[in-house]
Amino acid sequence: MSINVQKSKSLGLISIFLLSLFVTMVSTVSVVTAVNETTSGTITGTETWTGVMNLDGDLLVAGGAKLIINAGTTINIPADKNIQIQGSICAGDSACGASQASTGSPVRFIWGAPAAPAPNQTGRCYVTGVWNPDMACGSGLYLAETIDQSLTRMNHVTLDGAYGIPVDLDGQGTIKYGAMIFDGASLSVTNPTFKDINTTNILAFNGASPTLDGGTFVVGIDGQGYHGAAIQAYGAGAGLVVMQVLNSAFTGEETDCGAQGGGRSAIYLEDSFVRMDTISISQNSYGAFLRSSSGYLTNSTVSTKCNAIDTNSHLVTNGQTHKFIISDNTISPTDGAGITAYDGAIVVAERNTISGSAEGSGFGIRASMVVINNNVIGPIGGWNGIWIYGESDVSAENNTITGTAKEPVLIGEYHHKDQGWNVPQPTKARLYFANNIVADNTGVCNSDYMYGGDFQCPAFHVYMSSATFIGNTVTNNAGDGFRIKGGIVNAQDNDIEVGEFAANISLYDDNYGNKYASIAYFSGNTYTNATQIYNVTESRVAVQSEFMPDPGAGIMYPVSLSWMGAECPWDLTECIKAPLTADWPPRFMPLSMEVNQNATTFTYSDIQNFDRSKIHIQNQNTAWGVQVEQGELVRYQVKADNSQVAEALVTMKDANGKPLYNVTTDAYGFTPWVTLPSNFHIDTNWNHLATDTGEDSCGDGADNDGDTLIDGQDPDCQNGNREMPTYSVDAKKFSKGTSVHEFTLTGMVDEVIHLSNTAPSVSVDQNDGTSFAQTITITGSAHDGIGPAYFNDYDSWLKQFGDIKKVEIQPHASLDWYLATDTSGANGEMTKTNWPFKTWSFDWDMANHFEEDVTFRVRSYDGLDESIVTTRVFKLNIAPPSIILESPLDGSTHDGQEVLFSGTSSDDYQGVQGSDIRDIWFSVTGPNNYSANYPANSGGGTVWSDSWNFSSLPSGDYSFAVWASDSNYCHEIIDICTPATVTITIDNDNRIPIIQISEPLPMESVRADEETIISGVARDNDGQVTRVEITILDLASGIELNNGPDPVTSFLPNGAWQTYWDTSDLIHDQQYEIQVKSYDGVDYSIIETVRVVIDNPTDADNIAPTFNESGWIETITIFCDEKSSSFDKCGVGLEINLLDYFNDSDGVGPESSHLLFDIYDDPQTAIDNDYAYHIRITPDGKAIYNPMDSMYQSSNEISDWSMSGVMFEARDIHDSVSYSYQVNFIVKGVTFSAQRADVGIVTFEDTALFTGTGLPGSQVKARLVSGDLHLNSTTVKDDGTWKMEISTSQLGDDGSYGIYFDQNDQTIGKNDGTSIMLTSGEPETAGMPTWLWVVIAIVSLAVLLGVGTFFFLEFEEFDDAAEMTQEQQKEEDPYAWAKARAAEQAVAGTMVQNVNVNLHDSVISGDLVPAAAPMPAAQPQHPGWIWDAQTNQWVADPNYTPPQE
Repeated sequence: MSINVQKSKSLGLISIFLLSLFVTMVSTVSVVTAVNETTSGTITGTETWTGVMNLDGDLLVAGGAKLIINAGTTINIPADKNIQIQGSICAGDSACGASQASTGSPVRFIWGAPAAPAPNQTGRCYVTGVWNPDMACGSGLYLAETIDQSLTRMNHVTLDGAYGIPVDLDGQGTIKYGAMIFDGASLSVTNPTFKDINTTNILAFNGASPTLDGGTFVVGIDGQGYHGAAIQAYGAGAGLVVMQVLNSAFTGEETDCGAQGGGRSAIYLEDSFVRMDTISISQNSYGAFLRSSSGYLTNSTVSTKCNAIDTNSHLVTNGQTHKFIISDNTISPTDGAGITAYDGAIVVAERNTISGSAEGSGFGIRASMVVINNNVIGPIGGWNGIWIYGESDVSAENNTITGTAKEPVLIGEYHHKDQGWNVPQPTKARLYFANNIVADNTGVCNSDYMYGGDFQCPAFHVYMSSATFIGNTVTNNAGDGFRIKGGIVNAQDNDIEVGEFAANISLYDDNYGNKYASIAYFSGNTYTNATQIYNVTESRVAVQSEFMPDPGAGIMYPVSLSWMGAECPWDLTECIKAPLTADWPPRFMPLSMEVNQNATTFTYSDIQNFDRSKIHIQNQNTAWGVQVEQGELVRYQVKADNSQVAEALVTMKDANGKPLYNVTTDAYGFTPWVTLPSNFHIDTNWNHLATDTGEDSCGDGADNDGDTLIDGQDPDCQNGNREMPTYSVDAKKFSKGTSVHEFTLTGMVDEVIHLSNTAPSVSVDQNDGTSFAQTITITGSAHDGIGPAYFNDYDSWLKQFGDIKKVEIQPHASLDWYLATDTSGANGEMTKTNWPFKTWSFDWDMANHFEEDVTFRVRSYDGLDESIVTTRVFKLNIAPPSIILESPLDGSTHDGQEVLFSGTSSDDYQGVQGSDIRDIWFSVTGPNNYSANYPANSGGGTVWSDSWNFSSLPSGDYSFAVWASDSNYCHEIIDICTPATVTITIDNDNRIPIIQISEPLPMESVRADEETIISGVARDNDGQVTRVEITILDLASGIELNNGPDPVTSFLPNGAWQTYWDTSDLIHDQQYEIQVKSYDGVDYSIIETVRVVIDNPTDADNIAPTFNESGWIETITIFCDEKSSSFDKCGVGLEINLLDYFNDSDGVGPESSHLLFDIYDDPQTAIDNDYAYHIRITPDGKAIYNPMDSMYQSSNEISDWSMSGVMFEARDIHDSVSYSYQVNFIVKGVTFSAQRADVGIVTFEDTALFTGTGLPGSQVKARLVSGDLHLNSTTVKDDGTWKMEISTSQLGDDGSYGIYFDQNDQTIGKNDGTSIMLTSGEPETAGMPTWLWVVIAIVSLAVLLGVGTFFFLEFEEFDDAAEMTQEQQKEEDPYAWAKARAAEQAVAGTMVQNVNVNLHDSVISGDLVPAAAPMPAAQPQHPGWIWDAQTNQWVADPNYTPPQE
């Protein structure tokens, strides 16, 4: 509810009562069971009232307690006291334990009259925020949300003389009163009666949903302005259980209507859902008023002076919109409107009888959605039967409207420029009016500005609005049938008795250079007694399939067409425009929302008793001001796959592409009959007719067939012929197809359009030859029409123009097709990135089949066509392969460097893919915890062999497990395979040497020189390296050079070696591979290689560029916003200034011109082939990568935009080159998120901390939902995270606040189905349960008893022993009186403080607590005590000496 009723606070009884109730609770506590026991204070057990019960103060029925009131009981209550129910109350109802009350034996709550106030005396409600001085204020019955609903019922209860209890509904001073309050309470109250209630009988809020049945209610009678509706509800009945008012009567007082009249509604609802059935409202100003509320009003009678039923807006709960249904009622206001629907109301009115309204209308509708069916409206003595304005959408069917003082139907308010009228400017509105009866319309309407004074009221008046009139009957109508000004009308099959024009159609001129024509379509209408049939001024009208009556009242022509201004476009102010309501056309309107800007246009066909001679033309300064279009009837039937297509859109355009009709096919695929012009006529000789020779399509000044030739220029206009018009027809239906064709209109058209559908497509992710283990799992994608990528959601919808209905798979050896599963999650919606079956999957179990090639066929279907079948042949793998190990033999011994393993393997697969032996795997363990797991270098096969090099391993026994893997089984691990095992002994006294190359580095640019250094380290762990052999390979030719360095035979003690290589004659910028191996006299080492690029520029003195790795980053992460569709979703991407890392020491000119940068493309790998296409290098040496430049087009998956192993090269002017280290560009998707990192109330010392993710560099702003006030902002860090604190100073006053976060127009907490709430304020004790108050009261009472007894002498009677004891204490302690008073004040102070805190947010703080009086420094009448301002209490005076007795 919009009032934000706070359930956690005690909103029921405002703070002005809680303090007095608290004190009473301290002094009086009831026993567990009692009869007529408790007259004030708290009932904690079960108590029964019978007969007469006299209360002397406020009463609380605590949680868990029960109050039973028997039939015939009278409860007398002081004027300003109240009863609060937190437990249960059973009054006059045998179902919950009381004796059954009746009309003759009710339960009566009677409040006494207040005593006359002394001068300046005020009642208990005269506190901050309320300021109500009435001495009776505060009286009533309060039912809290904690009541036990199963035990609480009330029957035949009378409340007499209650003023009402004030409640602050929102904690911000919205004070409402109620004699019986339902604070979240939902119970049944039958036959209640209210008498002499000052304010409101019933006040329900906080989700309360009571049922009030058989009640007698009265509007408040307070004479000081505090009176209210008999029932008021705020946020009531909006849950699973609705509030109900049944079989009840409401009365009040009839005052003048309007804001100054002071009248009140009998029922007022706000943010509520209430069912009202069989109620009567009479003798009152207003009936029911619903603000942002919904529900039902049925079978009732409402006879008021002013408006009977007012609705304003509607109720929305959990995103669901609710209606207000008004049905089967008799509504008869004397002066006001019958039903009003204003400002967003959603109303359904059915089977009501509405009459009266001497100063109003039957229906008054403003900016609302209303359905009006089967009602009887009239007679209406004030204005209209139905009056519509503002952005309203209204449907009215099968109603009878009779005897209205003004127009029976008025849509649009035309008095907005008349003096003395306070009505808004016109806005678009729409009406659907079908199968209604309108009778006895004889009133006179008036508008000095629009129509020059009085005029007979038309049956239907459409002003700057849209309306459809179908199948209506109008009798005894003295004015026009239709009066249309600046509006759009679709009128079909109406039977109208007319006193003046059948249809008076004109433009609206705002006198500021804007003329808005009317657009009207008439078909199948019948008119009687019309003085003229169609009178058209500067508008577009089409008429077809009608009988044209002869005009009456001495008028010669049934049709009059006028153009009153100068020629357009020579005078642009005279050009007419489409009506302002064109974007909200009438229902079933076939005409397009287009007008000829320079002409009144009249199109007709199939009209009986009519030809062009019956048209009178009145032009002003232009022959083209009126155009008569004689047409032919045209209709199409739309089919797809030879089946009728319903709801297909068919657009008909003229030769110049201007839309004339937009129509939709019916259930059988037919469009309505429409008229397309076949000849065009204008009055070129100014005789007011368009029948003379040459006044046809060859003299209309237009190109009617699209050949760019006009009139006499067109060969069609020669030899007595004329230009024949050409039209295009565009038909389409989503998921059915499209069709476009052109034709020349030569006669009536009744043809079939066959839509052409673009077949769908399907793709399979798995390639031929993919192997599956027992279960075939196929995935893929499908789309309709034109495939991705798409620019936006609409582009996806338009290009596909259909959706995939199913994907089917025909498994191997099956005649049947089976459905795949749609895994897209699109739920039927189409967006830029998702649509039905964008992804799909299919599983097929073949565990009982044998291994072979299996064929699966895949197709998609869009409802009309199937895709081309995609076929895949897969490898079916049922069992793992087997292996036989032939050598080495188990227990054999081996020396040297290698052992040859050999054997055979077999697999059941015998398909076209050949052997399915994928690898031969070895798992070996040996001495010193040696272990290895590796595949054979030669791969797998039915016959296999592989050498194991043990040259670097110690001697000992080595155990091998050898197995074969296929496409699915036993890859890397034995899994379910059965391995062959063998243990061999290795005798490895000699270990192979080790070789390492230190210089040059891999891919180093080496300057050509006669003595290029090659160096490294060679060692032998069990001997000595005797030589190092070096081979040079030209990678371009693959040839080994014969001028490489000689073997190296000299070594330093640490194994370092060095030699020289003559590179002076090598080719510039060509790669060479250096291969190096060492020899220890027995074995060679493993060959080490390094590739280099020779830098041999033409300028031998050129210094090659260098690369400085300082500051080089190996991995750079780019974050892209997953939810954004903009081209800056990845921010600015990344940028690397290559000049920071590359240097050309002998470059000339600006540094930026020294080097030419490029992306290095490694010829040995394909992964970087497209890097140069996606990475930009600017002239000043900056490498820029933004995935949204081009990479995004390659894939919809953001992670696919990453690049690994990117290298840059820098060349100088002599073509010397240097290479960078590799860098990885990682692209990660990030979504805007926000969550609170802590919990609790926001206080001065404890802020609220929020964290989240977002696009780095973006601003995240926190704002209030209400008022959009900016709270704080922060910037998303480079790692895509952010955090923000919100303090009490930013939130403002204490209270609850809805906030939201915004980043780049993305919001969290607003318009996204989520809410973020913060509560600001210091920690409070507000809302403590009643039992805790009781405990506090008991403890306080104990303190009082312990400190002293002076307080109790004023209230209690003691026995002699107690009096003696007290007297002794007084004699022994001269300060006893002060200590007692101090304790008394301490308890009271605590009570005051707690009440203030408890009510801080729920009601008005301090309602019951008067301002504290300043305490004096000392009180002489109580010597020995002084006031300590620092500790805020009385303390003993240290300087006081007691008097001597």
